[in-house]
Amino acid sequence: MTSCFINYRTGDGEQVATHLGRELSQRFGESEVFRASDSIPAGVDFERRLKKAVRGCEVLLAVVGTRWLEKRESDGLRAIDDADDWTRWEIAAAFQAGATVIPVPIDSTPRLRAAELPDEIAALARCQYRRLRHRTVGPDLDEIAEAVLIAAPELEERVRSKEEAVAAERAEAGTGNTMGNVEGTAIQARDFSNDGVVVNGDHATTSTGSGDINQNSTVNHVSGDLSSTVHHVAGDHNATVNNVSGDQSIKEQNTGRADRRGRE
Repeated sequence: MTSCFINYRTGDGEQVATHLGRELSQRFGESEVFRASDSIPAGVDFERRLKKAVRGCEVLLAVVGTRWLEKRESDGLRAIDDADDWTRWEIAAAFQAGATVIPVPIDSTPRLRAAELPDEIAALARCQYRRLRHRTVGPDLDEIAEAVLIAAPELEERVRSKEEAVAAERAEAGTGNTMGNVEGTAIQARDFSNDGVVVNGDHATTSTGSGDINQNSTVNHVSGDLSSTVHHVAGDHNATVNNVSGDQSIKEQNTGRADRRGRE
C-alpha cells in the first residue's frame, strides 16, 4: 500500500509535484510515495497501476496551480468537467476509498470553491489545505510532511522501523576506517607496497630499522640487517651526505661533524 499519492494536472504544476514527490520520498521512502511519472515503470499497464495506487493510498495531495481549474481541452471545455479527466478521477477515487485529501495550492493560487467543481469532487473545496510557496518552500514542505504523518499515523512507525533496520545493518557490517581530528595530510587505505620509511621532522633520536639505538653515547650505533640504503648523519647538516649501499655489515660509524667529511 502506498501512503501518499501525488495528484496533479499535466500542464499545471508538474515541476512542483515532482519536487514534492521526491522530497517526501527522501523523508518516508520511495515505496511510500506515488507519483505517476516516477512510480510506473515503462511497459506497465499504467491505468491498472494508477487505480490500484490511488484506491490504496492513505493520503492524496492535490497539487493545484493557477491553470488547474481553467485548463481547456481541444473542444474548449474545461478539463475538470470531463468525466475521464485523470486528475478529477483520482481525487474522486480517493474520496470514495476514504483517504484523506489535502489540497496543495501553489504560491498565490486562490482556494477552490465548491460551485466551481463537479459534484463528485466538490468536497475538495472544503478540505483543509497546505500551501506550497517558492519563498518558503522549506517550512512549507515540513508542514506538508507533518500533515501526511498526522493523516497516516502508521507511516511514522514504518519509517522508524526502516531507519532502525538500516542502522543495524551498518553496525553489523562494521566500519572500515575512522578518523578523528587530523591536522595535515591524512591517508586512509588498505595496503601499501614498494614503499619505505618516511621521517618528517627528526627532532629526536629516530629509528627506521630493526636494530638498536644507543642514546647515551656520542657514538651513533646502527646494527641489524641493513639490506637497503642507509642514511646516517650526525652533527650539522651543512654539506653533502653520502649514501651507503651494497654490503653494509657496519657495527659502528662515527661521522662527527658532517660539514666537510663524508664516508671515510
